[in-house]
Parts: sequence; C-alpha cells; structure tokens
Amino acid sequence: MNVKDLSLRGRALLRFCRPPGTSDYATSGIHYVAGEELERLEEVFPDFLGNIKGRLVIDFGCGEAYQAVAFARAGADRVVGVEIDEDRVSRGRRRIAEAGLEGTVSLERSIPLGLKADVIVSQNSFEHFLDAEEVLAQLRSALAPAGKLFVTFAPPWYAPWGAHMGFFCKLPYVQLIFPERTVMEVRSLFRSDAVRTYREAGLAQMSIAKFERLVRTSGFHLAYKRYDSIFQMNWLGRSPARELFVNRVSCVLT
Repeated sequence: MNVKDLSLRGRALLRFCRPPGTSDYATSGIHYVAGEELERLEEVFPDFLGNIKGRLVIDFGCGEAYQAVAFARAGADRVVGVEIDEDRVSRGRRRIAEAGLEGTVSLERSIPLGLKADVIVSQNSFEHFLDAEEVLAQLRSALAPAGKLFVTFAPPWYAPWGAHMGFFCKLPYVQLIFPERTVMEVRSLFRSDAVRTYREAGLAQMSIAKFERLVRTSGFHLAYKRYDSIFQMNWLGRSPARELFVNRVSCVLT
C-alpha cells in the first residue's frame, strides 16, 4: 500500500508515525548487554538467582540463548532452552558452543517429553501466546511438584505501548484510539509481511484480566505477583484503571 491509498483514518494515524522508508524507532526482539542478561529478572523477583542455583531450569521462549547461557553461568545445574524459531535455535546453539556450555545448556524446539524442571522461566513472551491456556498446561506438566514458574511480560494489552507498534508509531494507546484495521493499514507501510490483524502479528491482546483468568483456571497457585506501572507509580496497579497504567506483569506460579 502507498501513502496515497490510505483511508482518512489511516492518514490521521500516519501523522503520529515516522515517514515510511525511515529507520525504525526500535527494532523487534530483546537485546541483551553482556553481564546484564538477568538484570530484569533479578529486579522483579526476590532472590531470583538463589532460586536457580543448582537447579534444572527451562528457559521457555529462549530466543538465541543469551538468557539460558546466563542461567548456567549463574549456577544453574542444567538449562534447557525452548524456542520454536529454527534460525534462533541455530544461532543459540552456536552461542552455547562458543561459551563452552554444551554439557550444561541445550536448546530444543519443544519441551522434551517427561522432563520435570525445578524452575521454568518465561520472560517477555506471554503477550504473544495465542494459545496461552495450552501453554500454561504444558508448563504445568513440565514443572516438578515443588517447582516454580516465573512469568514476566511487558507490556500488557491496554498499556500505553500494548500494541507493540512503537517501531513506527509514537502514539501511546494507539490500539484504543484507532481501529485494528487502520493500525494494520498504516503498519503495512513499514512492514511487508501482509499482516492484517493483531493475531497475525503475534499479539494475543493479553490484558491483565485475561492473564489472571488464565492463571485461575490453570491449576497453578499464585505465590507472588508484582505489577510495575508507568512513572514507577506502582499503586496504580491496585486501582480500577490498572489496565491502562501497568507496564509489566510479573508473577511466580507453583
């Protein structure tokens, strides 16, 4: 689609976007700084490192194994990374080999049958799980009886940047202001993947209420939760309007 073919709403939204053809505001994916791979996990979960030392850890949605390697270096006894993207698995396996950790860290396309982990970690993935109920069932099956599932993801759907469109759009709450069709229409000027819906873009529209409902029906017990809000005003996470202000959801499930 060309700019001249945009609808009136599309042209209105484009006013809040970078001109087509210029570089992105931010590229997709998680980018780690050496030595800081576990920084966010340590920030949101008390004694996170103490929980993984000497344990069998599953890094669910491990990407290119930056975090899996960091778990091993932090004292995990064994780490199994799970990643569905074949290219990321290949790059991750090279990273593991370069780190000399082939005997401690392995990468798989799915959780190995019968594996029981002491700790499972899911970071910045839950907002993308279109079948989140099934994912939680898989994770529950793979968790040892006394194990812990650490989940942290950002941003939830109704947060300022919940639409994950910041790579081209500088308007917060764009998913609430403009219809999906309009957002996808303008997105097509910046991405050539022919995506037409949020689901096709890999967004599960994971609100806080939806996540809490999934947890309640999953058979897990909520042992800990933390809701980080805009401007570090975390009291907003307890307000009736929390969906609009919580930027990150973190919890421990047992």
